[in-house]
Amino acid sequence: MAQFFSLYGRWYPGQKVTFNKHELSQILSIYGLRVQRGEWRDYALDSTYDTAMFSIFRSSNEKPAFVVAKTVPRNHKKQAKFSVSSENKTLIQSNSLMEALTVFHEKDKEKKK
Repeated sequence: MAQFFSLYGRWYPGQKVTFNKHELSQILSIYGLRVQRGEWRDYALDSTYDTAMFSIFRSSNEKPAFVVAKTVPRNHKKQAKFSVSSENKTLIQSNSLMEALTVFHEKDKEKKK
């Protein structure tokens, strides 16, 4: 007897969402500065059929301190959304990655005060 299984949610080649070169450069520039200061130590990249994630770790054996995510709607007709979250709490969500990354610049300003 034949077995049936759902293909819903399965990965197909060419359909994964990823950060492009420019987006990854923006994220890595902030990441590099924080590594120099000793605040962050590790990162991980992950992608699924509708989301790409850049996870930032303070040490290599704990949960991510921050996750920068790019989410693209399934129909790919709408613009991608970028978000920065920490501990299951969304800090900012925007259509622009540069705007979403401002949350890290604001944290720098708070530390200087």
